[in-house]
Amino acid sequence: MTESIPYTELVGTADPLALLASTPQRILQLVRGWDQARWSRSYAEGKWSGAQLILHLAHDELAWSTRIRLALTVPGYVPQPFDGADWVALESPTDSAAALEAFLALRQLNLVLYRRLTPEQRNRTIPHPEFGAISIDWILRVLAGHDLHHLKHLQVISIR
Repeated sequence: MTESIPYTELVGTADPLALLASTPQRILQLVRGWDQARWSRSYAEGKWSGAQLILHLAHDELAWSTRIRLALTVPGYVPQPFDGADWVALESPTDSAAALEAFLALRQLNLVLYRRLTPEQRNRTIPHPEFGAISIDWILRVLAGHDLHHLKHLQVISIR
């Protein structure tokens, strides 16, 4: 199953919880002080702006953490697929400061839960319509890699 996990190559052998704790701070340090022009820049032609990337991170934090909570509390829970691009389009243009604050606050709240999870809870599986049987640990690894993936995009924007 490891090879089917998106962003696994970015996580490697690192502890996903350590990455989930550290990457938001790296993002904050990178974007702190950006003006509106910088937030409006993209890392490549036709790709999301810095503000949209942060909004996307906040959305995914909300969506995946909700899936974890439901997987732990609702018998027979099956997550619904969603297209993150549709969510970003729905809220663009966005308030970059509000999106950043939401991402950072949600992550802090979620880390409390993630650190409390037992090995049994982390190994709990749910049937995802697109990915098949996924575990909570799978979700944590995806989130950690997803952060790193978009951190690279924000780094490109920071030097443009």
